[in-house]
Amino acid sequence: MNSMKKLMCAGLALLMLAGCKDATAALANSKETLMTVGDTTVTKGDLYNMMFASVGANTANTDVMNRIAAQEIEVTEEMKEEALNQVQFYTMMYGDQFTEFLDSMGLTEDTYAEKYILPNTLTSKLVEKYTEENFDSLCGSFDPLKAIVLSFTTEDDASAALSALKDGSVTPAEAAKDNNSSSSGSEEVITMNTTSYDSAALSVLRSMSVDDGWTEVPSSDGATFYVLKLVSHDPAEFKEDAVKAISGITAVTNESNEFYLRKYNFHVYDINLYNGLKELNPDILIQDKPAPTPTPSAEAE
Repeated sequence: MNSMKKLMCAGLALLMLAGCKDATAALANSKETLMTVGDTTVTKGDLYNMMFASVGANTANTDVMNRIAAQEIEVTEEMKEEALNQVQFYTMMYGDQFTEFLDSMGLTEDTYAEKYILPNTLTSKLVEKYTEENFDSLCGSFDPLKAIVLSFTTEDDASAALSALKDGSVTPAEAAKDNNSSSSGSEEVITMNTTSYDSAALSVLRSMSVDDGWTEVPSSDGATFYVLKLVSHDPAEFKEDAVKAISGITAVTNESNEFYLRKYNFHVYDINLYNGLKELNPDILIQDKPAPTPTPSAEAE
């Protein structure tokens, strides 16, 4: 299994780095025999073509951003520990089934964490890096605020929670639990892309000031009653949380990916891989997109 993966990765490197328009990759020693079954011979080229047809585009789609993230993000001991903890969680959850999977792949918990979990961490950190470096402009687009929002199905429950919160006798979590709400009562970052709450509640929340304290707001259809409080509307006060929230927005992830794909001049020359990626994820093919128009400030630099 490991040798197959190496063969696939080596082939994909050729596909992405070849230099001619509408090229196709030439795999070294493609006629080398890997196995025979009776009168049937399987060559390295046969295996590569089979693997490319089944997982080529998916492998390239993932591998590209993993390689870029590895260049941009420094791996910390904390990241390594978190990755290993995730693998150990899988072992606890799935027991022998997961252990047998690792054995079949020729992997230990450490190598699985390094090769599969850690790259995902790095790609998420890559989007966070982009978000932090473009924080002001992204905040202008997505207008993050921090708030506590409790949801209730009856007005009586909402009103009871509001009274308790106003007199300071309970925490937000207690106010929710005591009045039939599953809301956590935790502070959260809300952006212009938040859809988990009714637009009427979000509109009121954006019009509030921190000094307004707790407020009750019915949803536009009257089916839900919100008790909410604005904690801050200054992203600088909760920058770390704002970065995580904004970087989780699909449009920002796409914007970040395009930025780094352009930075590293990503270009697919192999026509078969190009067609596969065009069907799977056309956004990755930045060669098909017009270059962004430089801003006046960028031109001045």
